[in-house]
Amino acid sequence: MGFLKLFDCGLRLRGSKLGRLRRSRTTMASAAEIKAAIRGWAACVNEKRWEDLPEYMCATYSQNGTDYTPGSWAARVREQVAPALGGDVRIHEDSIMVDEEAQCAALSMWFRFRPRRPLLGFEPTGRDVWLVQHGVVWLADGKLSRALFVVNADHMRGQLASAAKAAEEGEDEDEDDEGGSERAPDLISECPAPKQGEDPAALSRAGLEAAYRGYVDMVNGRRTGAEYGDHVNEPDSARNNKALARRVVEDTLAAIPDLHVRIHTLVADAPSQRVAVWLEFAGTPVRDYAGLVADGRPVEFVEHATYQYRGGKIQRIWGVMDLEAARQRQRREKMDTVEGL
Repeated sequence: MGFLKLFDCGLRLRGSKLGRLRRSRTTMASAAEIKAAIRGWAACVNEKRWEDLPEYMCATYSQNGTDYTPGSWAARVREQVAPALGGDVRIHEDSIMVDEEAQCAALSMWFRFRPRRPLLGFEPTGRDVWLVQHGVVWLADGKLSRALFVVNADHMRGQLASAAKAAEEGEDEDEDDEGGSERAPDLISECPAPKQGEDPAALSRAGLEAAYRGYVDMVNGRRTGAEYGDHVNEPDSARNNKALARRVVEDTLAAIPDLHVRIHTLVADAPSQRVAVWLEFAGTPVRDYAGLVADGRPVEFVEHATYQYRGGKIQRIWGVMDLEAARQRQRREKMDTVEGL
């Protein structure tokens, strides 16, 4: 079983069981209760209190389209995920943003581990790897009922490749090293949100949602050249993780000119001036892009991203695209075509 399969990264988009997630008619939990449920669930994992998971998870819990009971999900973590993460799983909270009305939360977690077996095609080197998992969880009656997650697979490959090269060249790793500037991920929690009253142009929750929808309309309308600066502060230097945000958008549109972005879920938080989204992308590559092959067939992939707003515009982005699932689908489709000849 592939490592990414352990994290259920092979999302099925259109026509899947996930479909368009609809809210159940259940008891509404407060924002504080939603955060407490998520933190209680994480504590159960970290403290190996598997028997307490039913306090925080529904009897049937769906993650990326696969249904689990609390017991079967715990077994998966113990028997499949933990061995892939060096023998243990320690969830560290990065960010939780709650939409009380929708009974959901945008969630970012990170893990730091030392692989003990081959991972993503790389042999163990004795060096740490950072894994970041972003997603959205929905609750029913105050318990986790379903979730969509993506992991930073491409960033992990870069870390593993760097570690393999360093090991080959005989470089030592400092025990106190926190992962290095190149390997350590950009975490949302490391970027302080503006304090109350600090941003005179701060937007309301509705204003944040409208601003973000306007940004997506600009991308879908191919107006980035003329309007990008209307939506993004310092448009030529704003970053998406460690990359220039504008270049990410331009390179993606150049490779997939008919790309269409659909907002699946949006969570806006006025106090932090942040917007978190689960996005669906569809289009046909005209040139190879990030491992996607331009073979004349359309591709679909998803992204979870969090946006920091200041002055009514985007200042910083933390995005994770699930391109690995799209690459795997392309490989499967290619094999199906060959087998059908």
